[in-house]
Amino acid sequence: MSCKGLLAKYAECIRKTECMAVQKRDLKDCMADKAPECETYRYALYQCRRGQVDARSRIQGNKGY
Repeated sequence: MSCKGLLAKYAECIRKTECMAVQKRDLKDCMADKAPECETYRYALYQCRRGQVDARSRIQGNKGY
């Protein structure tokens, strides 16, 4: 399974934050700030990527996505 959908949603959320909209900073810099409004997407992306490494969930598939 791929985490592309979650990555796209997380990047879209970061683009809407004050960091990118007002301050015009780089996407990578804004991701490092860990915006609280995008925390759920960041955690879901982390769980998805972790599931790709874990052998048991790699066979069974990521849960909930």
